[in-house]
Parts: sequence; structure tokens; C-alpha cells
Amino acid sequence: MKGKTALLLSVAVIAIALGFLVYTGLSQNMVYYFHVDEYLAKASTLKGEVVKVNGKVVEGSIHKQQMDYDFVIHGSPANTIRVAYHGVVPDTFKDNSDVVVEGTYDENAKQFHATTLMAKCPTKYEAQNTGKKMTQK
Repeated sequence: MKGKTALLLSVAVIAIALGFLVYTGLSQNMVYYFHVDEYLAKASTLKGEVVKVNGKVVEGSIHKQQMDYDFVIHGSPANTIRVAYHGVVPDTFKDNSDVVVEGTYDENAKQFHATTLMAKCPTKYEAQNTGKKMTQK
């Protein structure tokens, strides 16, 4: 009887410990994902939180100094966020490209400090027009 009780107690302690490790591991890796419009509506409740924000780069807003980038992303034309990023940018990062930035918003500077920048690939690829007609043999 004592052996069964000790075994059940050991299994319960291990199960609780594993559950705690899984819970803390998942909660530390969770990052909220928002569109610019959604984020701006909830920004006051997300102070200091690391979030991912999806938007489109405003044309003419990209300013580069070595590896420091400042640019603006928008959802609807009226909703914009200034973004600061330091690092290497993807080849597809340019005006009007869809991007996802991950980081935190600095309320004092009114700027999003991105630690990660991802540029989405275009959803539509168009073949280059060579002017040649295809003929069937």
C-alpha cells in the first residue's frame, strides 16, 4: 500500500511540474498579432507588450542610415504607425509592400521599435512580357 501511494504521489508531482513548465513556456512565447487598425484601437491596453503588427509601407516614408530604418506603415490611410528598425531588411522591403513588424510601442516617442521585420511576398506573380508569341508545333 505504501509503495502504491508513493508511486501515485511521485506521478502527481511530475505531472504538476510538467504542466507548469508547459504553461510557462507557452505564455512566454505568445505574441499578439494585429493589423495596424486593430493595434491602434487597443494600444493603450498593450503598453510594454511585445506584439506583431501587419501593415503596408507608406510610399516615400522609408529613411535609411546605414542599418537604421525609419518608415511608416498604415492600415486604412488615416491609421499610421511610425516604425524604427535596426538590422538587415528583406529584398522585398520597399514602398507599398506588406510587412509584419515585431516589437514594442514607445508612447513617449510615438514610435514602434521593431526587433524583427518581415516583408510579405506578393500574392500575385506576373510573367514578364517578352513580346514573343507562342506557337504550337
